[in-house]
Amino acid sequence: MEWTWLIVLICPIMMLFMMKGMHGKHQKNTKSEDNELKELRQQVKELNLKVDERKG
Repeated sequence: MEWTWLIVLICPIMMLFMMKGMHGKHQKNTKSEDNELKELRQQVKELNLKVDERKG
């Protein structure tokens, strides 16, 4: 009986910690991630230009 209550209490507490951890990750963008995103966008632009050139 004592273990049942422990499990019942641990589940929602763990869920709160996991949700907080996931929420915190989505809000933080480091400068390196921003720079990487800019580089990838530039690569996409360059590739789109090459595709357009081949199409004529």
